Amino acid sequence: MQIMKKYAAPRYRRDGVVSYLLVSLQTGGVGNLAVTLVEMEPGGIQKPHAHEPEQMYYILEGSGMMTVGAERERVGPGDCIAFPSRTVHGLENTGGTVLRYLSAASPSFTEQQCRKLWPLPSLQEEAEPPQNHEEEP
Repeated sequence: MQIMKKYAAPRYRRDGVVSYLLVSLQTGGVGNLAVTLVEMEPGGIQKPHAHEPEQMYYILEGSGMMTVGAERERVGPGDCIAFPSRTVHGLENTGGTVLRYLSAASPSFTEQQCRKLWPLPSLQEEAEPPQNHEEEP
């Protein structure tokens, strides 16, 4: 059994959004599913974009404005939004608190896409002191 902790997951950070890659080819050899935990600060925005995998968002807390194709709707805790492959989608945190959601995409992004889309080291790797590789006399 493999358990991925948020602090051990690769990340991206931009536009007030932090995404943690929990399940994927890169993080656990899972080829048919990618799962991320996303945290958006108030005013944070995930710009509209599209990709091959189908995807869903499940809003855990906070509120925002979801765009899927030409539609825009307010979303909040308990809402699940699914969209087909290659559909333009985006989300903006329009509330006053952090918006957290779980995202699942199928099939998983490739390992190369994962490294490109989640380029930052995990919080765990950032906290580890650098290794001194010098040999002692």
